[in-house]
Amino acid sequence: MIYRVVLAVVLASALVAVALPPLDDARRERAATVVTDQVESIERTADALVSTDEPTDGVGARRVVTLRVPARQWTSAGVERVSFAPVGTGDHGRVSWRVHGGRTSSRSLSVPLTTADDEPLVLDEPGHHRLVLALAGRPGAPVVVVRQLK
Repeated sequence: MIYRVVLAVVLASALVAVALPPLDDARRERAATVVTDQVESIERTADALVSTDEPTDGVGARRVVTLRVPARQWTSAGVERVSFAPVGTGDHGRVSWRVHGGRTSSRSLSVPLTTADDEPLVLDEPGHHRLVLALAGRPGAPVVVVRQLK
């Protein structure tokens, strides 16, 4: 009888050991997909802002969006950070994110993007972050400024 119990424990341990790596991969993939979908939505909003409005002196058109940084859970690996970085004059901005236990992913945006202080805007706390996308620049050369809504 004791042999059956020992064999059952050994077999169960082997099954768990085989199942854990694919489960970790799925958790990382889920977290990355959540952020990717949200970044695409933010990019569509910024693109609509640029294509439908013109920059003006002073306060111009703006949109408020919410980005959810996934927390580490049983079903998601969680995201360590999401950052919005201006690439340079005339270039488009870049969004990058790092999933816990995974690699850093990044995406170049289709619209010129900068931050309020030209430093990367880093979101490193899990949860909901409200961001303001404001249209700036001059007619013919719009720029979207991203900042965190306090």
